Amino acid sequence: MGIDYDGGMIVGDYAENLDIPNTEELEDYEWIEENDLDEMHPWYDAPLEECIVGYCVSDVKISDMDDWLKDVKEKAKKFKELFGKEAKLIGTQNIW
Repeated sequence: MGIDYDGGMIVGDYAENLDIPNTEELEDYEWIEENDLDEMHPWYDAPLEECIVGYCVSDVKISDMDDWLKDVKEKAKKFKELFGKEAKLIGTQNIW
């Protein structure tokens, strides 16, 4: 067993600010996965409400910034359609 980590940027919000359905058929993480969302954990074994949920975006060369910005805006639109609220662009570590 070990602890892995990386970091990056995610278009989304803190899970505590989101209405993530938890039904008998689906657990929170299953719903996140089924909706092609990502979650980033600020520390090892962080509970979901402390995580950031959204869509990860890749690193980019400055020369490719226009395409990257288009991707960020598309992911923000998908996030708003799913949750009904504006997304944030958040840079953070991910520890699991």
